[in-house]
Amino acid sequence: MSSKFLERIIEPLIVNLMQQSKIPGLALSVIKDGKPFYAKGFGARNLKKNIPFDEDTLFGIGSISKSFTALGIMQLVEQGKIDLQSPVKKYIDFRLGDKKNPIKIHHLLSHSTGYPELLGNIVALTRRLGLIENIIPMSSWNDYMLFINGARKEVVDIPGKRFFYNNDMFTCLGLIIEKVSGMRFEEYIRENVLKPLGMNRSTYLREVYDDDNNTITNYFPLDEEGNLKESDAPIDKFVYAPGGLLSSVYELQNYLIALMNEGKHGQSEIIQKSSIDKMWKPYNKTPELYGHGEPWYGYGWFVEKDFFGYDVIQHGGSVLTATAMVAMIPEIKMAVIMGVNCDDQGLLDPLAHGILAILLGKDINEAVPLLQIQNKLNKLVGKYTTYKDLQSLEIFLENGILYAKIPYPHLPKPIILPLAPENVDELKFVVPIAFPGMKMKGQFFIDEKTDEVHFLVDRYKFHKI
Repeated sequence: MSSKFLERIIEPLIVNLMQQSKIPGLALSVIKDGKPFYAKGFGARNLKKNIPFDEDTLFGIGSISKSFTALGIMQLVEQGKIDLQSPVKKYIDFRLGDKKNPIKIHHLLSHSTGYPELLGNIVALTRRLGLIENIIPMSSWNDYMLFINGARKEVVDIPGKRFFYNNDMFTCLGLIIEKVSGMRFEEYIRENVLKPLGMNRSTYLREVYDDDNNTITNYFPLDEEGNLKESDAPIDKFVYAPGGLLSSVYELQNYLIALMNEGKHGQSEIIQKSSIDKMWKPYNKTPELYGHGEPWYGYGWFVEKDFFGYDVIQHGGSVLTATAMVAMIPEIKMAVIMGVNCDDQGLLDPLAHGILAILLGKDINEAVPLLQIQNKLNKLVGKYTTYKDLQSLEIFLENGILYAKIPYPHLPKPIILPLAPENVDELKFVVPIAFPGMKMKGQFFIDEKTDEVHFLVDRYKFHKI
């Protein structure tokens, strides 16, 4: 397959999805047979100035950063400085867990501590974005550890029994790297991972990012009027380890190629193959929400079993105003890397799998029916009115959920109701109502010739305008 074929199939799809999902800019890179195969940017990294988003544009990669933190831990394991089966409290002042069932480094890496998400990282991110909702002491590392250690009663299960995605536990891993190496976390990753891989522009630091001449303007999710709001990059030390790296699809190619090449990049070996095998071993079954097929979690990586006979090693990431996705098939050294400068509304994960499917010679709709469903749902979004405009409503899509916003003259503000899918193929939906036995059904109809959309619900017929 040539890159021209990929361009012909993928590029129109990307442009359509960006328009439908209101995504300002996107960068895509594809690795095939262990080598860069395709890289291109689409749209704007800054809408006001209309500056193109390209393959060299730096953006926040969010939780893909966890894999860099896991790699740093595994490097120190190789050096005998960290034991995966040792209690966390051996390395830092960590007071969760108990003597009978101690929380170990392994549990932090695999999201199996038994503790749910504590949201300390969200406190840090929202403050950087100016969304100050909770006045919780969270300005020093002492504050942070008081916050973590105060959560002892939040425990749900013993370590190793249950998957709870937990950003704060990866922040603790970053602290462990600092304590063991004697270096600041960001300095350790720069010297031992980024530099050896030639990722010289990738950074955790605001001053480095601000001095770069090819970075994104971050955008908040859509407001009720359908506008995007500019934002600073939410860079904070508490978020470095779980989600703070800023990189480009071009530099991330070096990272994925090295991992698929048993840890080697040129003359450098950043990690041993045996450590990569441990990172990619499926330890914990995750809910289907976190992936396609049969998703598991390793160390800093999701592991999807049996994607057309292959294991897909992947991770997505979001910092609320930028989103990224990487997915690779190490067995055949194939990978997809993407980044956008806003919330992606669930687009990047299915798109990455769709591109992998095309590269494997498979039907994209068979591989990722979600793309077809999303395209169909996007056609439903818009304003509707009844005969002679006597009643109106608006259908909108948010975080993968379809809603109806209905204004009533006698109410001070519109009612917003979720539309739960009953049969997506037939576009049948149910409005869930809390009272037992009560529900309202609706169905959309799309005229394939004219693209006209109608919505029948209860006794009303609405026409999309």
